[in-house]
Amino acid sequence: MTHLFVAEFETAEAMSRAAEAAAGGGHPADDALTPFPVPEVMEHLKEHRKRPVGWTMVIAGAAAAALTWFMQWYSAAVDYPIISGNRPFNSWPIFFLVTYEACILFGSIAGFIAFARDCRLPSLHHPLFNIAAIERATQDRFFLVFETTETAREEISAVVTKLSALTVNEVAI
Repeated sequence: MTHLFVAEFETAEAMSRAAEAAAGGGHPADDALTPFPVPEVMEHLKEHRKRPVGWTMVIAGAAAAALTWFMQWYSAAVDYPIISGNRPFNSWPIFFLVTYEACILFGSIAGFIAFARDCRLPSLHHPLFNIAAIERATQDRFFLVFETTETAREEISAVVTKLSALTVNEVAI
């Protein structure tokens, strides 16, 4: 089971100091929820692995293009060959337009699906919304979010309580 520890701060400076202290102690925060951008905090957050949405699009587009080209070639040259306008059965200029369109279409669909997966969409509710004070993250409060597993829960709890936060909440995911 995964747990979220959410530390609330009154000012951006207090949150920046806490993020620096947590990162210096070897436990950087996973996310910061703020009403305006705080660039000093970004360098103290945990690095997240980036997902290759672009490569997903390239692979899906190439696969769709290859499959489309094969279907057109098979139907024109093997399955039902018709001599039309003294053109060869394997006429690549005719096959190119449909292949190109299929590449673009399936690449973009795969990119949208990969993007939605990486953003964890559709997600209509997150357990973080159960904390009453989290609504103030868009108004006047600053929050640091620490994600931990069951085994490291006590260690992260000790780190978060040392950050001199206004409140510390724990949510099980």
